Parts: sequence; C-alpha cells; structure tokens
Amino acid sequence: MIFQTEFTVRIEPKGWRFVASDAIPLLQAARNSAVSLPSSCRNGTCRTCMCRLLSGQIRYQIEWPGLSSDEKKDGYILPCIAYPQSDLVIEEPRATALPPPVLG
Repeated sequence: MIFQTEFTVRIEPKGWRFVASDAIPLLQAARNSAVSLPSSCRNGTCRTCMCRLLSGQIRYQIEWPGLSSDEKKDGYILPCIAYPQSDLVIEEPRATALPPPVLG
C-alpha cells in the first residue's frame, strides 16, 4: 500500500492556494487545481517553469535538475519536476487561473 502525503502550496504574489501530493510534481498539482504555471518541456531542461521557493522543502527524482548552483542557493526550483515535502510558498507572478472544465 502506498501512502501519499498532501501539502498546501501558496503562490505569491497572487495569494492562491492549492493542495499538492508528494506523489506528483508541483506543476501537475497546480494544473489539477486549475492553476497554470508557465511550462514547456515538463522534464526539467527548458527552465520555462523556473520560479522561487520562498519557504518549504521539495525533492527531485532526478539527480541534478537544470539549475545552476547559484540558482539553487537563491531558492529557484523547477516545479515540473519538484515534489513537495512540506507546505510551500512559491513566488510565481506569471501564474494564471485556468478556466473551469466544460461539462456535458
């Protein structure tokens, strides 16, 4: 049996919140909650999704994501491949709300 832990993610400066599981990347968790974060490749190489982690802990499933050591020190992360390990606050002014799904 696999247990998943859920965390709250807040996006600044919007103040939006969504719930993210430690089993899926932040980018997908945001989309599941109708929040669009910038993205392109979804595998950590293009850096389109790069944003700043203001608080909390994440993990990567790849050994060295496409960030320089200075970017990592400055708190930058790649949400397309970042998995939450605690409640998070990220800074992403480019976040947008997705339209509600069309039912029927």
